[in-house]
Amino acid sequence: MEKKIIKVRKINKTKKPIIKKEAIKKAIGDITEKIKTIRVTNPFKNINILQKFRKPKVVMRKTYQKKTWKKVASMILVAIIILAIIVGIIFLVKKIKNSPRPLPKNSINTNSQEPGNVIEIDNLDENFPDNGEIISQGRFNNVEQILKGKALFVKSGGDVFLRLEGFETVNGQDMHIYLSPILNLNPEDAIDLGIMKSTTGNVNYKVEKSVDLEKYFNVLIWSNRFNAFFGYATLQKGELLPENPI
Repeated sequence: MEKKIIKVRKINKTKKPIIKKEAIKKAIGDITEKIKTIRVTNPFKNINILQKFRKPKVVMRKTYQKKTWKKVASMILVAIIILAIIVGIIFLVKKIKNSPRPLPKNSINTNSQEPGNVIEIDNLDENFPDNGEIISQGRFNNVEQILKGKALFVKSGGDVFLRLEGFETVNGQDMHIYLSPILNLNPEDAIDLGIMKSTTGNVNYKVEKSVDLEKYFNVLIWSNRFNAFFGYATLQKGELLPENPI
């Protein structure tokens, strides 16, 4: 037999490279630095559970603030104008209501068939109440007869008087002076100050302290016998207006 020669190739084993510790540390350090530079975004960062329950913060610009103040000022001005108009209407209505004007007379039950008494004194001049203070005053106006002079509410001490000054009227039967809340005589709501003392002059009539002068501010001259409305004076606070020329 022939001998076969088998060549065996010897495999040279290469040596594995030796990795140094310094290189490993350096590589780890580089990786660590890269990781630090990486930013991880939080998807829940901008989510606020209570956000929908909070009121949005309003930051007004200066121009908007100026417009707001202008609106507020205009609203206040409009309110003042409306209030002034309302006060003016109330004053005008009250003035028209109390303005001198004759009204139809009411009927009065005198329950008397006898001739009435006439005023016995033609002229009387009584002094102004001591330390008197004028509360209100007004001029007389004609209705069925000519009246002249003015009427005043005067407070003197603890007393109150109705004073007629420069008064003048014609004589009549059962001439009475009434205080009334209206320019007419309502027997159920009028105060009788009694029979007139004189047809002319300056005369004082005492008024009960319980009388509300703010309500009974109309002075009526009335003849109960003939149910005749001679005239009236509406008393108001303040100075008298100039007398209208006839």
